[in-house]
Amino acid sequence: MTEKWKAALMGAFLVAAVAASWFLYSRYTAGRRSVPLASSASPESAAVPPGSEMPQSSQALEKAPDFTVYTADGRKVSLSDFTGRPVVLNFWASWCYYCKQEMPEFAEVYQKEKDNVQFLFVDWVGGRETQDSAEAFLKKQNLNIPVYYDRDEDAVTAYGLQGIPATYFIDKNGNLVGGINSMMDQDSLKQAVKYIKEH
Repeated sequence: MTEKWKAALMGAFLVAAVAASWFLYSRYTAGRRSVPLASSASPESAAVPPGSEMPQSSQALEKAPDFTVYTADGRKVSLSDFTGRPVVLNFWASWCYYCKQEMPEFAEVYQKEKDNVQFLFVDWVGGRETQDSAEAFLKKQNLNIPVYYDRDEDAVTAYGLQGIPATYFIDKNGNLVGGINSMMDQDSLKQAVKYIKEH
């Protein structure tokens, strides 16, 4: 067999493998992840600015998946507890490089908008992430933000997360407006916050 034919066969094999993997992934996540994202970039990839990719008012909205997480002192808190207020839901961990990059800008927006918008900074506890490591990071960076701990991975499962950071925007009626599975710049965050405040 010539080198040309070998290369062609190898290329066809790779295409088939990728297609099969995507099919299996789609079947696996069906019913678990119906959350619209502005980007599906992994936390290891370069950040993809979301712009203002919020749905138009004519688009049908779905309820944001509910979940239960914990405060630092162990009190249970559910997303549905905040119905009536627009919500910014951010998933992060102290080992995540891009999470740590965006956190100061998120904290700045939180301080300006906390009276109008509920921010939920959900720490993905598990593996190398512990509540202690998260609290140590927050203390070192002097970040005064409302952090909740996903000890049972209830929130992560509800949103079918494959990577972090990930941020979702929920209107006051509990409808999921949009989100991004990547680092988010402050201007885009401000645009998204403005949108959920006005709709």
